[in-house]
Amino acid sequence: MTIPLRIGLLRLSDSVPVLMARELGLFAQAGITVEIVIEPSWANIADGLSWGRLDAAVVFPPLAIMTYLGKRGRPTPLEVVSGISRGGNTIVLRDGALEGGATPRLAVVHAYSTHYLLLRRFLLANCPHALGKVVVMPPDTMLDALASGEIDGFCAGPPWGVAAGYAGLGRVVSGSAMICPGHPEKQCVVTSAWARRHPCHIAALRDVLETSIARSLDPAFRERTIDLATRSLDAGGLALPRDATCATMPFGAHPHAFEMSPSSDMSCGWIIGEMQALGWLDGKDDPRPWTTG
Repeated sequence: MTIPLRIGLLRLSDSVPVLMARELGLFAQAGITVEIVIEPSWANIADGLSWGRLDAAVVFPPLAIMTYLGKRGRPTPLEVVSGISRGGNTIVLRDGALEGGATPRLAVVHAYSTHYLLLRRFLLANCPHALGKVVVMPPDTMLDALASGEIDGFCAGPPWGVAAGYAGLGRVVSGSAMICPGHPEKQCVVTSAWARRHPCHIAALRDVLETSIARSLDPAFRERTIDLATRSLDAGGLALPRDATCATMPFGAHPHAFEMSPSSDMSCGWIIGEMQALGWLDGKDDPRPWTTG
């Protein structure tokens, strides 16, 4: 008998380990029948966890914490299974966006995101009044929004910032590597309801992700990793732009390449400190799964 698992993710380079695990049959070997759901937005990920449409997700800590605590919907008990990635977010501006006293209109992928925390730090140092014009949109729509003039820049995960630069739409001006190198980015979380139903499979899922990350980093699997990221959605890939994906993978040479890590250290001190400073968390909140190593 196998255990069903519906896991949600977005079209981002650091989603690849989940696809690699399916490609290599690691889920099946662990007795898990996986259904990968590529969602259109982070709001869909959070709602899917809260309302039982998803059992798990690859997600960044701020949104997971706010979902867990019921601060963006119903409280949703979650468990952190494994780290997936660190860093890799980039801030892109079109040329001249900060010149002449202009107030640029910038986008982030979700209000409760590492991307917002990074962009906020950048804007406080360079253009504080732009904080009032930050909008939210899915990362894979940002290049079109930048091209059309709807926005003047954005902060998003890989490969979208570098892709914007390669397309001549803007340039990377900052990001994780400059503001908070190596910060926790994506983690795999499961709902506590799924964990209670299948307690023996938490460790198995953790092992699957650890093995998959190791394979994704293995030079012998490099082309397969890129293929999974760039092949079409219908063919089981993420349909990401190839050149930017190659550059920003952990084995790429780009200064804003992300790190892939299955670290069991779930602590997110910098992130929680920023969330408290913004009033997202108060003294009564207990984000325990994200405060222990």
